[in-house]
Amino acid sequence: MANNVVNSKGATVTIKVGSGAATKIGGITDFSGIGSGSAAVIDITDLDSGSKEKMIGVMDEGQFKLSYNVIKGDAGQAALDTARASGAVVELKVTTSATIYTFSAFVLTNEKGGAVDKQITGSAGFEITGSVVQAPVTA
Repeated sequence: MANNVVNSKGATVTIKVGSGAATKIGGITDFSGIGSGSAAVIDITDLDSGSKEKMIGVMDEGQFKLSYNVIKGDAGQAALDTARASGAVVELKVTTSATIYTFSAFVLTNEKGGAVDKQITGSAGFEITGSVVQAPVTA
């Protein structure tokens, strides 16, 4: 059923720092990490156990990453640098044609690089704090 495949074309990521307005991060080429976290496994085995017994601890949503082409004057890219420098928690919203993912995170890294015959690119890494909320896109 290829006609039900969600295309990444047109997906957007916005960043909101503090009480400011959400700003689109321009030039994004890829993103990853939503749903990559895991919960701790707690060993609750005791001497009466016939086998290892376990339970799940608190979910850690993990990290989110995105890559982009550097665009001079892009407000969303500038917000990445500002949030990284201040250590502020930001709200990120990833919108695809099917699902909106909203979560809070810290900007851990915001690297830039270049090479011969290439554009300047950036990549940002985030540590997610709290839950990732998913909602369907309603047209």
